[in-house]
Amino acid sequence: MAGDRALVLLPGEGRQLSLGTMRLCFKADEAEADGRYAIALATVGAGEPGTTPHVHREHDDISFVIEGTLGFEVGEETFEAPAGTLVIVPRGLPHRWWNPRSEPATFLNVHVAGYGFERFVRELAELSAAGRASPDAMAELGARHDVYFDDDALRARYAEP
Repeated sequence: MAGDRALVLLPGEGRQLSLGTMRLCFKADEAEADGRYAIALATVGAGEPGTTPHVHREHDDISFVIEGTLGFEVGEETFEAPAGTLVIVPRGLPHRWWNPRSEPATFLNVHVAGYGFERFVRELAELSAAGRASPDAMAELGARHDVYFDDDALRARYAEP
């Protein structure tokens, strides 16, 4: 993106992606921000299990809950975040989120720096759709995008039946 003009996206504009019950609209990532940040609007279904516990070593993860409620585990703290809550997870702090309620939740998610977050989610969706989301494949994918999963939680979530 040229640094001499604003990026303006109207409601509904952006690159759409589905992952399970989650619908994401990427507003800005590598193409628009030269990797400086990634911004996505995400809506997750009721009871969505969310992310596997993970840590970002090189970037911060920011979430602002717009509608509904999300649950967060950040470091040793577990809490619910209703609409209007801002959660800033600095690099190096283990975290995860989920939807504990029976209604959908929508949140704005910002990664600073971006670390190819959109590419990570697209590759994750492809792995899942192809039935190849094994613990080893997930760990390798995550490591390429500064997402380091808790190995025990990853193996429990993606264990072969």
